[in-house]
Amino acid sequence: MEKAHTFYGNHAVQQALEQMLRRDRMAHGFLFYGDPGLGKKTLALRTAAALLCSGTEKPCGVCKSCRMLQKQTHPDLTIAEHSGKRGSFSVETVCRICADLATPPNEGDAKCYAFFDCDAMETRTQNLLLKAIEEPPDHTYFFFTVRSPAVLLPTVRSRIASMALMPVSEIDCRSALLAHGCSPEDCDQAIGAFHGNIGACLDFLENETIRETVALTKSAIHSIIKKDEYTLLQIAANAAADRARAQLFLTLLDRTLRDAAALKYDPNAAVIGCDADGASRLAARMTAASGQTMHLAVDRAYDALQANVNLPLALSALCAAWMDTL
Repeated sequence: MEKAHTFYGNHAVQQALEQMLRRDRMAHGFLFYGDPGLGKKTLALRTAAALLCSGTEKPCGVCKSCRMLQKQTHPDLTIAEHSGKRGSFSVETVCRICADLATPPNEGDAKCYAFFDCDAMETRTQNLLLKAIEEPPDHTYFFFTVRSPAVLLPTVRSRIASMALMPVSEIDCRSALLAHGCSPEDCDQAIGAFHGNIGACLDFLENETIRETVALTKSAIHSIIKKDEYTLLQIAANAAADRARAQLFLTLLDRTLRDAAALKYDPNAAVIGCDADGASRLAARMTAASGQTMHLAVDRAYDALQANVNLPLALSALCAAWMDTL
């Protein structure tokens, strides 16, 4: 078990959690939210480890509880399983957890229940959990992770502590990547694409499909700038190979468009996309009106993606809209 200080960035969130633990004032429910890759699950598990740890420095990494957590065999930590095509949580799973609440902890003074990636959690499932979250046993703690807190019911959010996780500085991100054994050259490539998102940088280095999608996005931006519609349509066809790649492609395009809009009015603005050079060149040709039109075209492509519209057609329509606008 790594020590708490090895969780990079988000220092205010870490300090708040440490103060709660030190003062024995821990909330019984936590919601960690933010983009994928920012460490929401890692921080939730680290907080659970601190609650379950029997050592002096929590989590100590060496006590019996910490060793069981390392092996993922701790009886007092339950990670709820997803079910169904949308990755929600079944009524049976939630009812089983609610029934387990009254059972005392096996190893110490706490029991922890984690619901990760709750973006598709159904309303009826949340309502089943509401009573447990509202009046939990003293030994019970809940952890939820989502991209946006808006997906949870207001009644659920009002009963748990919500904490936003943000990208870390690129310096901290580099330190984290080097600690994972990445080479300086790999760090440069990953940070250039995903900046302070440590998880996304690691995925970039470990997943060839993500690297290919980043390359496709850069090629698409430069094809748009050069008004090379034929090449752009070829790129769109490659990006439409599967739904996950298409979604990442749209996300990266939209971030580059955001960067172009920011750079147009401030050449020194920080960028969040994967192609700073392309964003700068796009900014020189883009007006405020064309930028808004291009963003709306991306939104339409996102909607088509969610509605299971033919992917090649959806991305081809996006490319045509961008070509006509710029």
